[in-house]
Amino acid sequence: MPRRPIHTSELTIGRPIRFNAYDARGNVLLSYGQIILNATQRDMLLQNGLFYGSDEECRTPLPPQLPEPSLSPLARVLDARRQLHALLAEPEPADFPAALAGIAAQVREACRTNPDVALASILLRTEGPYSSRHAVNTAIACQITGAALALEPEDSIALVSAALTMNIGMFALHDALVARRAPVTDAQQAIVQAHCETGVARLRELGVTDERWLDAVRDHHERADGSGYPAGKVGEEIGLPARLLALADVYCARVAGRDYRHPMQSTQALRSIFLNEGAALDVDLAKMFIKTFGVYPPGTGVRLRNGSLAVVIERGPTGHQPVVASLTTHNGLRLASPIRRSGNTDAHTITKVVNLWQLGLTVSMEALWGADAID
Repeated sequence: MPRRPIHTSELTIGRPIRFNAYDARGNVLLSYGQIILNATQRDMLLQNGLFYGSDEECRTPLPPQLPEPSLSPLARVLDARRQLHALLAEPEPADFPAALAGIAAQVREACRTNPDVALASILLRTEGPYSSRHAVNTAIACQITGAALALEPEDSIALVSAALTMNIGMFALHDALVARRAPVTDAQQAIVQAHCETGVARLRELGVTDERWLDAVRDHHERADGSGYPAGKVGEEIGLPARLLALADVYCARVAGRDYRHPMQSTQALRSIFLNEGAALDVDLAKMFIKTFGVYPPGTGVRLRNGSLAVVIERGPTGHQPVVASLTTHNGLRLASPIRRSGNTDAHTITKVVNLWQLGLTVSMEALWGADAID
């Protein structure tokens, strides 16, 4: 079969490849539809990759763009995590704004298609590097709450972009700090304190010009009572995107585990945001945040009144009455397949929140949500 080298115009960082790329032995290097993550991967394909096809295919330019293959909402979330980590780890990424826009679009589409699956991924899919996982989780929280607030599309895109890049100023240090048991050093603390302003400077270097995006990154650690950093702003001096990003950042950090501590239960994390930090975080925004997530966010493990263990799969018509799927019978026997419960009968009302992992129950998102959670 005829073959030819791949042309640079056929590879765009942050976009899917439009054909199978092979090496000289005919092994697939990158399959049709997979995302070109960074400059290193692109250069490898240019150096070693070959396009196989008919004489006519080799002579005819490829179409400028083919539709992306359909991905499930969960697959979009997980793909966004992988792409983001590769992008932020790249010392000199090519066309950073465009690559980041592709990742933000993945997050926004996942949330649009099935917001419950996107929210559940925050609690149930805890694998992979913390830094990129936390950024994508925070972006999900911002997108879904921003939709509830009816933000303009441009403002929503800027907010999601800010969430994905809020810690770019300490990216190299972030995962190490999460795993660290000893107190941070003075040098590390200095990096943390400076990361908001360092991040803005880095984003400008990479070609970001959207001031809404940059302002949210700079101010996401400011607090309404003036206790935040870097400038100690108060109240309305902090823009709405930064205030919402701060809420999402705090929530997602608390429900994520560390090497040295278990994750906080989602209900406890939401309650602590409202009760313990009312002076520091925007109270009205916190109310909207909690209302949007529901008292029991999707992915929360619960025990029902009849004794069975279940997982919240939909937020339902009211925050106190979500839709759940039972994992066990009333006497604790594991069900072969989860059973959907509407929560509108006394036996299926929630009595308490539980940690399913501590109880030895693994959770398959695909079993709970079907095709929307195929990864």
